[in-house]
Amino acid sequence: MTRPASRHAPRRQRGVAIVTALLVVMLAAGIAVYLLAQQSQALTRTARSTARAQLSLYVRPTLDWSRAMLSASLKKNPAHVWPTDDWATNIAAQPIEGALASGYLTDEQAKFNLNNLIDSNGKKSQPDWELFGRLLDKLGLDKNLANAVLDWIDADDETSNPGGAENLGYFSQSPPARAANKPLVQIEELLRVRGFNADILKKLSPYVTALPVNGTKINVNTAPPKLLQALFAPALDDQQVNELVRVRDAGLYFTDVESIKKYAAAPIPVDKVDRFLDVKGDFFTATLAITGDGAQVREQALLQRLPLLPAEWPRIIWVKDY
Repeated sequence: MTRPASRHAPRRQRGVAIVTALLVVMLAAGIAVYLLAQQSQALTRTARSTARAQLSLYVRPTLDWSRAMLSASLKKNPAHVWPTDDWATNIAAQPIEGALASGYLTDEQAKFNLNNLIDSNGKKSQPDWELFGRLLDKLGLDKNLANAVLDWIDADDETSNPGGAENLGYFSQSPPARAANKPLVQIEELLRVRGFNADILKKLSPYVTALPVNGTKINVNTAPPKLLQALFAPALDDQQVNELVRVRDAGLYFTDVESIKKYAAAPIPVDKVDRFLDVKGDFFTATLAITGDGAQVREQALLQRLPLLPAEWPRIIWVKDY
């Protein structure tokens, strides 16, 4: 006997069809929203890239403005570099065709040049190595890092112990590498040196630099207290050095090397003054930012004054994103 078809079947079929149609509409709407979001993000990225490319065109003129300002300041006071000189005046939001340029100059010879760890023959400079070790100790860092940097930049393949590493040590790491065996160009290279990491570099960076020549001296007028403490130890204690810095920062800057030796408030070690200190410097860092249209370009450049060509703008050693 054949059973009659249920009178409810058409209703169920219509219900399934409606639900299916709604699901299809929801899926299509979701895809459309996703595609619109992707398109919006792509347009935003393109707009930002275009804005950054436009802002990049203003970097060189801003850098040249910094070079001109530095040159004028150094000509005005060629015998010394003080933090009250015109070069130390920040570039404060200068308008450039719809953008704003800002930045500042830093005396790089306020810091210890890591390339001083080797002499002109590529061999260890004992006094500079000792100074760097004392600075590391003042900062609460491992003094043996001085050996690691020395081995990284010196010309030989002899490991300095403890803490040093030459090619054999770098070959065994993963991935294998080699010691540079040449001077540092930028201090960020320390991240490739045995024992260094981002935290150590951050702690050390206000006190060290990498200049393209060795044998550079430290500007006593701009050097930070901890570096001077490391330099004068053990002849002067930290309190004596801090008093020297306090007097200096009150505006009594040193005018020449002899005035450092004649500082009356403490027995200044003359031999250290002759070897390590000066009242001026030839290397400066320009840190620049160009802002506009919701984007920003940041650049940093190392500049070198040319003492034999005082009429020339400072030479550009390198430029990098910052």
